[in-house]
Amino acid sequence: VADLHRALGIGMEKLAVVLGALSVGIGFGLQAITQNFVSGLILLAERPVKIGDLVRIGNMEGDVKRINVRSTEIQVADRSTLIVPNSELITKTIQNMTLAAPIGRIQLQFSVPLEEDLDAVRTMLFAAFAEKHEVLDEPEPKVFIDSIDAGRAKFNCFAYVASPRDAYPIRSELLFTLLRQFREAGIEVGSTATKMEIVGGMPTPPPVFEQTPDQNPDQNRA
Repeated sequence: VADLHRALGIGMEKLAVVLGALSVGIGFGLQAITQNFVSGLILLAERPVKIGDLVRIGNMEGDVKRINVRSTEIQVADRSTLIVPNSELITKTIQNMTLAAPIGRIQLQFSVPLEEDLDAVRTMLFAAFAEKHEVLDEPEPKVFIDSIDAGRAKFNCFAYVASPRDAYPIRSELLFTLLRQFREAGIEVGSTATKMEIVGGMPTPPPVFEQTPDQNPDQNRA
């Protein structure tokens, strides 16, 4: 330090300030790296997330493909890779859908008019669930009437499949089947009816008055 002081011609106090600022900057720069490194060790030790898990981070969902020392690679639905710093997986809320009970849940929600045969609708739902071999017998499917609103019964239905990855495509197949069956049976299916009212009318345009010759200012001046 003394040689550097003599070579640069900088006072010891100024040199101490420069070195102190430099050490603080390096410390802040290494802080994130150190945090991610330690978080990576925690992930490898506690294994809250492991390779092959289906996880959701914010509005992103995908499969864990690789856990590195500083970051984790997650493959999302469009086959792109989401690179997440390991500290994010430790300090933020992560939904691991395959950690404890690796089964998927299907939820169907729709409404039908109260005039329809609601028991027949329930029977059709259970039959559709039974016809899909991917739908598990245990936990068994459930069909509920959630509420009655605006003359419509709102159904809320649940079924389970072997993996969360199967839930979306099986749900789509069930919807295709049920919509076709409801249409063939003449059962109207939709969302809760809404009522739209027009309050007031179009603004009335101001009246237009025709000028008479006596009201014409040019003629009056003439």
